[in-house]
Amino acid sequence: MGGAVHDREAYIALNLLPGIGSLRVKQLLSIFGSPGAILEAKKCDLTRVSGIGPVLAETICDWRRLCDPGTEQQLAARAGIQLVTLADPGYPAMLAEIFDPPLCLYVRGNPGALDCFDHALAIVGTRRPTHYGIQMAQTLAASAAMAGWTVVSGLAQGIDTAGHQATVQHKGRTLAVLGSGLGRLYPQDNVDLARRIAESGGAVISEFPIQMPPDRRTFPMRNRIISGLTRATVVVEAGLRSGALITAAQALDQGRQVFAVPGRADSPQARGCHQLLRDGAGLVEEFIDILREFPGGNPAPISAPPPSQTSSGAEPRKEETEGWGLQLSQIERKIYAFVARDEVHIDDLICQLGEPAAKILSAVVTLEMRHLVRQLPGRRLCRQAGSNIA
Repeated sequence: MGGAVHDREAYIALNLLPGIGSLRVKQLLSIFGSPGAILEAKKCDLTRVSGIGPVLAETICDWRRLCDPGTEQQLAARAGIQLVTLADPGYPAMLAEIFDPPLCLYVRGNPGALDCFDHALAIVGTRRPTHYGIQMAQTLAASAAMAGWTVVSGLAQGIDTAGHQATVQHKGRTLAVLGSGLGRLYPQDNVDLARRIAESGGAVISEFPIQMPPDRRTFPMRNRIISGLTRATVVVEAGLRSGALITAAQALDQGRQVFAVPGRADSPQARGCHQLLRDGAGLVEEFIDILREFPGGNPAPISAPPPSQTSSGAEPRKEETEGWGLQLSQIERKIYAFVARDEVHIDDLICQLGEPAAKILSAVVTLEMRHLVRQLPGRRLCRQAGSNIA
């Protein structure tokens, strides 16, 4: 029958077995003490556990025939996937604290990116967004990336995709949590995006065995991981039956904060967000609204002096008036003028201008969206070619 089963192998086996799941394993652990002891338990002892009938007890007792954790680990290694179990020190600490933590995480990319809770934000929403929704998701994700936050989402079409893409484009780190095995990535349209996420310091992750296809059950399950890895979840656009509302509900159950972006009163894609706002979710218009809610992320309110003067009261220099036709704010004009001199590191920009970091980062994102500056590798900025609008 083989020797004792190590906890790591036992978690992989339990994750492969049909009909078990993390909640039943949690219940069994309270009785038998370890995952290895669960697999070695007798059928008569298993059936005494509430919710474990003779069929599931038989499945557990027959695990060696029904699954092969060794083969699964070999398959993962050949595919460049790292397998992290609840028994491993690399398992994200805050995810382990949720009510039903996944037994295993299959990771393609950087496993260290998973332990990102202190500065991680979930950006989720409908698969059928409006142009406004896409723009808001991109702006929030870009701002988060430039502030050093990790953006977590589900790689679905729509809002999820917009958030991932903007994060990668702004050299940030993002995690994509799948509702399928990594060998059956869904949607296939996002295979290239998943590759770029993994290659840019982020990761594509799943709790499901490598060859498991997606179904209607797997997507709600993955949502608890999205919320569990993050300090806060922001819903950008969602109908009243959107899966994004499931993520928001799970975030609340896990003791995380929930935010929502308001939309048009007559837009079906906004109704879920408006319901969240009625129920007490934080209102988000820009990333700074999220930063204010966390210790160390409470910047001074954004306010610009009258456009006819600089902050010192003197008449503005010529370079400070560039961009008037685009109605740039005072801080945006200052950044645009500063970047004109040469390539500038964002940290130097923050130091030289003496403004709150969140305020500067938000302004930089606005300038990028207006194609006035662009970010280079290494968090350096330069003017966008042809953007001299003096």
